[in-house]
Amino acid sequence: MKARTNLVRKILVVMMVSAMLFSCSDGEDGAIGPAGQDGTDGINGIDGEDGVDGTDGETGTANVIYSDWIDSEFDEDITDGFDSFSISAPELTQELIDSGTLLVYGRIDNGTVYQIPLVLYGNINESYFVRIIEPGSFNIGVEGVVSDNIGTPFFNDTFRYILIPGETTATANKSAQDYTSMSYNEIAKLFNIPK
Repeated sequence: MKARTNLVRKILVVMMVSAMLFSCSDGEDGAIGPAGQDGTDGINGIDGEDGVDGTDGETGTANVIYSDWIDSEFDEDITDGFDSFSISAPELTQELIDSGTLLVYGRIDNGTVYQIPLVLYGNINESYFVRIIEPGSFNIGVEGVVSDNIGTPFFNDTFRYILIPGETTATANKSAQDYTSMSYNEIAKLFNIPK
């Protein structure tokens, strides 16, 4: 009888567990509740004051070298079609020759300055040029364009040279290639060179 009671108990337990498992069904999900209220925004901070713009500094001349005005060594009366003279420029290194800029200017007796090379036609008919001989010196020469008798040279006053290393930047609007197309006044202002 004991075995029978145990058997009945086991069957009842299995039936109860089965009833519990099979009687549970998936319920429907409930409706989504209302959205909560947004939180309040924090207080914006006060904007700071704008700083005062600084003044532009003067262009430096640390790397740019310029000579004094050098007296012309042309003859006062050139009786043939060519003349030249040499100018010593110890700062004219091979590195500057290879990657920098050499600018040469001639000034006439009324103070007007011209960049060399320069060819003059008309009543003057002279061609002026610069030729680098070696590091440390260069020649300024004049040649008659149509005559073998130059006479009084157009440049009979003074000359100046300016050496600009290759790494020197001009401005945001001008590159190193533009130096030769700039006037003497523009170069003097750009590099703070006294006229």
